[in-house]
Amino acid sequence: MYIELAVRNLERARARSILAVVGIIIGVVAVASIGIFGNAMKQTVLERFEDQADTIVITPRYTEGYSGIEEDDFELIKRVERIEYAIAVKDERGEVEYEDRKAFLTVYGVDGDDLELLYDAYEGSIKLKGTAVVGYRLAEDFGLEVGDKISVEGKTFKVAAILEQQGMGGGINPDMAVFISMEDFDRLYDQEGYTSVIVEAESLEYIEAIEEEIDSTLNKKDEKVDIRDFESLIESVEESLNSMTQFLMAIAAVSLLVAGVSILNIMLMSTIERTKEIGVMRAIGAFRENIMMIFLLEALILGLTGSVFGAVMSVAGGYAIISMMGFSTAYVLHPSSALYIAEGFAVGVLTAVASGLYPAWKASKLEPIEALRYE
Repeated sequence: MYIELAVRNLERARARSILAVVGIIIGVVAVASIGIFGNAMKQTVLERFEDQADTIVITPRYTEGYSGIEEDDFELIKRVERIEYAIAVKDERGEVEYEDRKAFLTVYGVDGDDLELLYDAYEGSIKLKGTAVVGYRLAEDFGLEVGDKISVEGKTFKVAAILEQQGMGGGINPDMAVFISMEDFDRLYDQEGYTSVIVEAESLEYIEAIEEEIDSTLNKKDEKVDIRDFESLIESVEESLNSMTQFLMAIAAVSLLVAGVSILNIMLMSTIERTKEIGVMRAIGAFRENIMMIFLLEALILGLTGSVFGAVMSVAGGYAIISMMGFSTAYVLHPSSALYIAEGFAVGVLTAVASGLYPAWKASKLEPIEALRYE
């Protein structure tokens, strides 16, 4: 009976009810779409770091006066148990030229076999015997192709391969870099020791044990090296992205406050217009709780209707935002996106019900005799 009365009362003020529902829809779409976008952005970023989760990067402790990792220390690292491989890397900023283009870029010295463990070739094959391998963005910016010749610090190298686009990973940013063999690097630069050592663990569960063993081996007497893994970095990135998403959703929720004020206004107007009707209901035996229940049901129906439509439309809204921002739309229907749709739905319903509390309370407090006298 209460539901029938609530529906009938909303139909009597159809235009205002529709406007209230539209306000809820807009608010839910804004909140849920931002949530879906934030989740897609988080999943895209974490996917890029996923392959690096079991990677440990060891660098000299510059604050203690160490500028490189010695060969003996590198050999000790390789003997640590439960590691897949350990790769020594040197790097330096160097002048790179191709035809009329010139830039100061990062030049890495690494063994060819080790480079193949780290990255895949987009074009060509990874060979570092008197040749060079370049990053994807560098090749794109310079217009480089496999077989072209570039100059690194005045020495000419033939481009053997172009790497696939990577982004930052494993302590190396390969996209705007040149890779040459360790022998060629030593001929060009007077650098003692390795700039970094990249260690791949056999499994994520061994990360902590490997770090402890390396630390106890190399830093036993002096603090020679810094050790960091990507697992803690991934956790930090995830926390930051979650905070940003929640912040953006809170901003979007302002539109729901506007919808809430609209429902509050509609319900208050309805209370005034139905004063005599409320008086009649109270006179024939309706309790205050009955009156409050009817008004709260009206607010709940408005909230549920708007939230259902808003939740469905938020998928399209999220897809549109993600497309415009250039992220992968594959995560629009990711299971984790359902959480944000549910959150938008819940906030929409709660806003509607909260907005109906005061009008419902006010209607239930009307005295029957005064209500009947109202004109």
